[in-house]
Amino acid sequence: MNAPLTTVVVTNYNYGRFLSHALDSVLAQSYPHIEVVAVDDGSTDNSLDVLRAYGSRVRVIRQENRGVSEARNRGIREGRGELVAFLDADDAWLPEKLSKQVALLESGDFGMVYCGLRCVDEDGNLLGEMTDGLSGRVLRELALLETPGIPASGSSALIPKRCFEVVGLFEPALSTSADWDLWRRIACRFPIGMVREPLVSYRLHGASMHRNLDLFEHDMLLAFERMFADEAAKDVHPLERRARAKLYMTLAGSFFRSRRWRKFIDYCGKSLILHPDGLIHLAGFPLRRLVPTARLDCLERTVGR
Repeated sequence: MNAPLTTVVVTNYNYGRFLSHALDSVLAQSYPHIEVVAVDDGSTDNSLDVLRAYGSRVRVIRQENRGVSEARNRGIREGRGELVAFLDADDAWLPEKLSKQVALLESGDFGMVYCGLRCVDEDGNLLGEMTDGLSGRVLRELALLETPGIPASGSSALIPKRCFEVVGLFEPALSTSADWDLWRRIACRFPIGMVREPLVSYRLHGASMHRNLDLFEHDMLLAFERMFADEAAKDVHPLERRARAKLYMTLAGSFFRSRRWRKFIDYCGKSLILHPDGLIHLAGFPLRRLVPTARLDCLERTVGR
């Protein structure tokens, strides 16, 4: 069988300092059947100079700043591959990433295959690894934000292009939780697979979008509204009270870490009204202070943050 062409969509906004590392990691893949489409989302730094240095090896698309979802969607539309993979410009891949994912994808009727993560700091130093995750039919677990969930950053996903025709593209109204929203829509219709190796270096740094707690709050609330208005997710609609309670407790935990006590108390109250069993989880919040921040940042990838 001929190996399918994979479109690698590299999205960038003012990450010129990391961009070469990301692109080099794509071009070093052991899987040779790729095209690289770099979508620059209105950068004002040296990103274009970095991109030009790659010549014909990277197809560059420039657009006005529209956000990461629109940048990924542009790459999907412009790509010619049967499969689509994504890489944020501040992340990087290990060389066997695509080879191992394509092999798993071709072994079953998966709507997405993802892999484990290596969480690294701004200088690339290892902070921790995420190698546990769900596979199979996982809509219920996604709706209930169960741990380990799908600790898949956009940079770890490999998706057949035909799936986008069924479930749609990334939601432009979302940013930090656009990944979770798309994984959820895929899970409504397809099984999901995981390569249990940390094949993506997910970089945690001060400018990371995931650190914007207010945006995370906005996006997850909107993503849940979309889920419970989606007929394709009807199997989990009976779980709405429990799922919303879990989301509110998750938000409470994030605000606890940030010492934003009013928001913490507000979401605790909302969660307990819907599902009083959350008292057990609430009692464990003080212990979260004992877990290193970097480790928690990695863990919170399970809910798209």
